[in-house]
Amino acid sequence: MHRFFTAQAAAAAMDGREAASSFQPPGAEPLAPGTLVSLPEADAAHAARVLRLAAGDAVIVCDGRGFEYEAELASVTPRQATARIKSGRPSAAEPSVQLVLAQSVGKGDKMDLVVQKAVEIGVSRIIPLITARTVVRLDEAKAEARVRRWRRIAYEAAKQSGRARVPLVADVHGWDRLFGRDDLGLVLVPWEGERSRGLLETVRAEAAAPSGEAGSSLPLRVTVVIGPEGGLTAEETALARRHGAYPVTLGPRILRTETAGLVAAALVLGALGELG
Repeated sequence: MHRFFTAQAAAAAMDGREAASSFQPPGAEPLAPGTLVSLPEADAAHAARVLRLAAGDAVIVCDGRGFEYEAELASVTPRQATARIKSGRPSAAEPSVQLVLAQSVGKGDKMDLVVQKAVEIGVSRIIPLITARTVVRLDEAKAEARVRRWRRIAYEAAKQSGRARVPLVADVHGWDRLFGRDDLGLVLVPWEGERSRGLLETVRAEAAAPSGEAGSSLPLRVTVVIGPEGGLTAEETALARRHGAYPVTLGPRILRTETAGLVAAALVLGALGELG
């Protein structure tokens, strides 16, 4: 069955608003049966011209908050489409742990691949990162254009992979700005200079320790920070340590930056029971 997001959820994702990827708030309720929602204009055109959908066809609609709905198209034209909600439920595709991937921007189209696959794996937020050894340098205009592209890729990947939230792609961050945030949770920094502390053992140890949040033993937010092609500097890892981050190893082999982020994300979610 074809899957769409509401126009409101899509707009939040394209604007980079936090509501696009935030967890379902306490006491949140699904949309009531009979509610009429609009689909994004681009999706209306695709539904009408490519999918050949018409009023009365059954679809799945997601609200960007973690709910998905069985719905029936009420109207379909190349410029506008609406659907009427029949029933809703929390999506089983959304992880219970919010995983943030702070990924150094690689050369060429590497970041396109990382964004697409990270969304498929289950990442909740992606923070493009510029570090001391990042080869790519983006002025303000180029950074805005790249972020718009990555948000579109995240939106399409969320639809394809059955997500009920569109993972937020944040604005480009530098190292100081990243570690100036207070919402990173448990921070893991895969680094070739770390030989003893493994990513899996660190996640499992944190998961086994009471978090004090709603009686859960799982950390509600984990951030994985991935360096560029040239690796992180000792100064960067030292700053990360001062902010409570854990440098970790991913094993004896050196992974490319675009590989490391996806492997680390999958390992975190697997260790927390969200994959496999």
